[in-house]
Amino acid sequence: MATNADDSNDEHKLWLPENESFFIGLLYEEAKKGLQTTTLDRKTWQKVEEELFKKFAKRYKIDKLKSKFNRLRIAHREFSQLLQNTGMGWDPQTRTVTASEEVWESYLKVNPGAKKFRKKGLPHYDLLGVIFNNTTATGQMNYSSTHCPPDDETERQQEREFLGKGIHVDVEEIEDESTDDPPTL
Repeated sequence: MATNADDSNDEHKLWLPENESFFIGLLYEEAKKGLQTTTLDRKTWQKVEEELFKKFAKRYKIDKLKSKFNRLRIAHREFSQLLQNTGMGWDPQTRTVTASEEVWESYLKVNPGAKKFRKKGLPHYDLLGVIFNNTTATGQMNYSSTHCPPDDETERQQEREFLGKGIHVDVEEIEDESTDDPPTL
């Protein structure tokens, strides 16, 4: 049975920064076409796998691609929640989160997994926002069955708050360069 350290080692061996950047670029191109589900269809996964093979001469199994996709989604959600926390800021030059020591300590007590973002932020956060913003559950439209049904005005207000808004926090605008190649980062 593999340990977490083994999994982490495999992750670093399989997903070098340039491989991950290229993979994210491929996902970004698919997202621009309009992802309507939380994942890609089998044909698209095969296409992504083939593009990775052409670029790096390395085969990735589709289940490995899906796992990486889900880890990126989780990291994007965690980072977005971090940025929404009071006292957290964003430095676009260094692409890192800024906050006082007290704010970090307080946040890390409740969210120890966020420690990985303290020094390096989340590479490609802006592209991940395009990829995951419309497919990540946020809980915004939840409504308990024990409450009375909302009236028309409450429903309209909920809809206004929900539509076009996901978990992603805009940190800077993405320049849309229409090229055949995925963006290189």
